[in-house]
Amino acid sequence: MKVKIISKEDLPEPGSIVKFRIKNTTQWRLGRRDAEGSDFIEEPRGIIYRYSWNQIDEYMLWTIPEVEI
Repeated sequence: MKVKIISKEDLPEPGSIVKFRIKNTTQWRLGRRDAEGSDFIEEPRGIIYRYSWNQIDEYMLWTIPEVEI
């Protein structure tokens, strides 16, 4: 489910893994929220990009299936 970011109350939990879209773009990026919950972080090819929450238009929570041990 896509969540449109209107205010800080619309943000996912800190540390969440998300797919997000920057305002005025069409590309979805896979990243995470930082531990403080202030930035969205993308790390393609080892380069770290940080985006403030107000630069993000919408996001989708990304779930990782649990591996049986």
